[in-house]
Amino acid sequence: MSGARVTAVRRPAAAPRRLRGAGSDRGSAALEMLGVLPVVVLVALATLQVLAGVYTVHAANQAVRDGARAASLGGSVSAAVDRSLPGTLTPRELSGTGGEVRLVLDVPRMAPFIPELRVTRTAVMP
Repeated sequence: MSGARVTAVRRPAAAPRRLRGAGSDRGSAALEMLGVLPVVVLVALATLQVLAGVYTVHAANQAVRDGARAASLGGSVSAAVDRSLPGTLTPRELSGTGGEVRLVLDVPRMAPFIPELRVTRTAVMP
C-alpha cells in the first residue's frame, strides 16, 4: 500500500446553538399578548355597548309608537308600552298627554365605568 492515500471524511459542523441572553426573543409573544389584551377587551366592551344602545333605541321607537297608538284608540298607554318593551328594559319616564307619548329608557351598561346613557323618544298618533 505504498501509493494509497488516506483521506478523512469530514462531517458538517453542527449549527451553532443560540445563546440565551440579550439577543433572545423567548417569551416575547406572551408579553405582546399581555400588551394587546387590554385593547382587545376595551374594543369588545365598546362594541357591546354600542349594540346595547342600538337595541335600546329600536325598542324605544317601537314602544313609543305602540303607546301613541293606544292613546289614539283610547287605551292604556303604560300597558301598551309595557307589552312592547322587552323584559330587560323598564321605562324610566313615561308620559302621555293629548295623544303625544314620551318615553325615556336607560341603556344597559356593559361595565361599571361606562357612563349612564338614556334614550328619549316621542311619538304622536292622529
